[in-house]
Amino acid sequence: MSTKKKALSENWKFRQTTTLNNKTAKELLPVSQFPTVAHIDLLHHGLIKDPYLDANELESLWVNDADWEYVTSFWQPEFDESDFKAELVCEGLDTICTVVLNGTTILEARNMHIEHRVDVTTCLSPGPNTLELKFKNAPAFAKAEMKRIGYKGNGTDVHFGGPERLFVRKAQYHWGWDWGPALNTCGPWKPIWLQTWDGAHKTGDGTRITDLKIRQHFSDDLKSVKLQVIAKVECENPSPERAILVLIKNPGGGQVGGTVSLSPDSADTFSTEIEIRYPELWFPFTYGEQPLYEVICSSPFNDSKGFKFGIRRLRLLQHPLKKEPGTSFTFEINNVRIFAGGACWIPCDYLLPRVTEKRLRDWLTLAKSGNQAMIRVWGGGLVESDDFYNICDELGILVWQDFLFACGDYPASADFVAQIKAEAEQQVRRVGHHACLAIWAGNNEDYMLAEKWGWEYDMKDENEENWAKSNFPSRLIYEKVLPDVCERLAGDVPYWRSSPYGGSTSNDTTVGDTHIWDVWHGKMSPYQSYKTYTSRFVSEFGFESAPSLRVLHLAITQPSERHWQSLSFDAHDKGPGHQRRYPMYSGENFRFQFNPLSSFVYCSQFLQAEAMSYAYNHWRREFRGEGEENCSGILVWQLNDIWPGTSWALVDSEGGRKPSFFITKRALAKVVVGMERVLTEQDGNYMTGYSYPEKREKMEVWGVNGHLTNLKVTLKIKAFDIGSGEEVVIPDFETEREVVLKANQSTELAAFKIPKAETTVIAAYLDDTSTNTRLARWISWPEPLKFVKFSPSLKVTHELTRREGNEIVVLKSNAPVKGVVVQVPIEDGGKDAALEDNFVDLVPGEEVEIWVGEGGLGGRGVETRFLCDWEYKEGFVL
Repeated sequence: MSTKKKALSENWKFRQTTTLNNKTAKELLPVSQFPTVAHIDLLHHGLIKDPYLDANELESLWVNDADWEYVTSFWQPEFDESDFKAELVCEGLDTICTVVLNGTTILEARNMHIEHRVDVTTCLSPGPNTLELKFKNAPAFAKAEMKRIGYKGNGTDVHFGGPERLFVRKAQYHWGWDWGPALNTCGPWKPIWLQTWDGAHKTGDGTRITDLKIRQHFSDDLKSVKLQVIAKVECENPSPERAILVLIKNPGGGQVGGTVSLSPDSADTFSTEIEIRYPELWFPFTYGEQPLYEVICSSPFNDSKGFKFGIRRLRLLQHPLKKEPGTSFTFEINNVRIFAGGACWIPCDYLLPRVTEKRLRDWLTLAKSGNQAMIRVWGGGLVESDDFYNICDELGILVWQDFLFACGDYPASADFVAQIKAEAEQQVRRVGHHACLAIWAGNNEDYMLAEKWGWEYDMKDENEENWAKSNFPSRLIYEKVLPDVCERLAGDVPYWRSSPYGGSTSNDTTVGDTHIWDVWHGKMSPYQSYKTYTSRFVSEFGFESAPSLRVLHLAITQPSERHWQSLSFDAHDKGPGHQRRYPMYSGENFRFQFNPLSSFVYCSQFLQAEAMSYAYNHWRREFRGEGEENCSGILVWQLNDIWPGTSWALVDSEGGRKPSFFITKRALAKVVVGMERVLTEQDGNYMTGYSYPEKREKMEVWGVNGHLTNLKVTLKIKAFDIGSGEEVVIPDFETEREVVLKANQSTELAAFKIPKAETTVIAAYLDDTSTNTRLARWISWPEPLKFVKFSPSLKVTHELTRREGNEIVVLKSNAPVKGVVVQVPIEDGGKDAALEDNFVDLVPGEEVEIWVGEGGLGGRGVETRFLCDWEYKEGFVL
């Protein structure tokens, strides 16, 4: 028997089958690429404006509500009908689609997130064949489904699109979110191919290996692992002649464990166990290497299935803490307790067929360069492509994967639940073998919203019949269906009911994970309050800022609209209430300038970076060692941007790293020094407490060591007067001392009184004692910064130099300066330089080197900005 796989990627044409917008594309037109969606093809033919630019989103909303048809023809060679089998495989159809082959309806697809396999043996013809994909728009289908099933919410408790989005299995962000437009795409978004078997009926089967998985069983000391290889074989007549060969390759390509030949049992499954002594263990990159083994299973009928995998033991620890209430939420890899610093991930495009392996690799490599060891794949998007998880395996980035539910009261009718079960099984089977996968979470924020909106929810009620009668029926999905799927298929990857979840409420800071949105959203608490929200695992929090000036010029094509209060700017900032939040938070903290647009970019990015600094500074400190994992992870919302807009992203849509990216990069480094000015005095009863800042005249200093062995370092402390730049003596304190940083935790290092705290900055350094190499630095300022009086003679200088073939920008200052940003002037054209560090504070007597990364400066110069630099321009008057 022979099998062939033919991609159906040629000769595709598309057209609109409704009459919206004067029936644009009413005649069949060639597609621009395949796979594809309607927006891509309309853009290609110039039939819509780019919805990522200006306010063009509004002009293209009609595309969301139109129906579309995709048609192709392909040639099938002659075949013997009595000795032939064929399957059509649609890896992804977005979303409501009738599939017709040679006039026969072969599939009614209703779920974007699953692959469809259809036996087309009887309707495939020798010679020419016609394949039609008839897409109905998802919004109309969703509204009909909502009417049929019935919505149990009140209609005002769903944001980001109407409640109808909850009733169709489509990426939820396609209805628009608070970081991107509403582009409800439609089309064949993943490959389509035809698989045929010759001789299938003669042998009595069409043998295909499916559902391959590996289970890893370790000895306690991890020096031995038994790999259990399990798979299914699709066949009609099991026989000894159809033996399956199982091969394991080690990271160097050599064979381990031998080749095992075995036959499927009566249930068409096979299983074998291979022991490996002293396996090469996979770690996240912050703790070790990423060796990958490979399993290959093959049948005598030219069919094989395999994948690469890492050998690692994963556990989620939730033990009582020594000094704090509640329990830990700590990931342990190979007996090492992991601090999981990283970010949340949204899909990197609305038009998903444009996403390439290279784009994903660029994004994830960027995350790794920022010391981000965990990425949370958010539930309003996708279970990402195989490429995504392959790259994370290679790079050593852990993945927190949400199931695909976000911010809604989902239905739980029998047919909807059956669809969810099939989807979850398929996705867990597809990506569940990856070493990077750390957890499956049932949804994003649905329990949090149940509490907010008063849906009927008694955590102690385990009666499924009561769930069905309540106005929160999707508990059945999160508490029964998904955990059952993970129990059967997910191996050692734990299931968690929701994100956030745990404790007496979903956002209990003492149990499970939390989403911290009282800062920026909610009560709009000061970002200095992040310390009070210290949680066992912070899986989402964030602070908005503008993208680079280059990106805003790309997004806003009319120069007259390039200011932060224009319609075009607002169209690219979907965050509710952003017009109030920027000036409020800025006004509380520092003197700001919002015009021209370049100053708004600087000030909003400064604000975001300072907020990130507060959060990471305090929360990483709380990883204090075994039994004191008071905070074991920080995942900021969000890593990436999906379009040229303003959002919570650390990196804009063109790959531009904001100052907050560098703050988090330094905070997640192997070695960190941190400082906090501790409250020492408040105004008495005669004062309101708002007129004058609190006195914070005591400093606490700590270090963080991400290595797995203790580290001897030298702590150096210096103090400077802000106005004069003169060094200040710290009385009764040894400003240079050798200290030991304990392995894989934080260590308290020093405490002292700050002389003239209101006008003094403190600089802390950690140097490797044996090599004198600088490992970490931190500059602490009095707050609020708006009261700080910078030196009237402040001079910040930069010069370019080269070393070892690399360009370096060397920064110096004659007095303390806050938030120095290095950038290529926009007038010089091209993208900004890929700097390896940025957004630094300077004090006199030191030089800070900023290395220029890949691509260099290209012969261009650089400029600097810093807080209140506009006050040093000629003619400025306070």
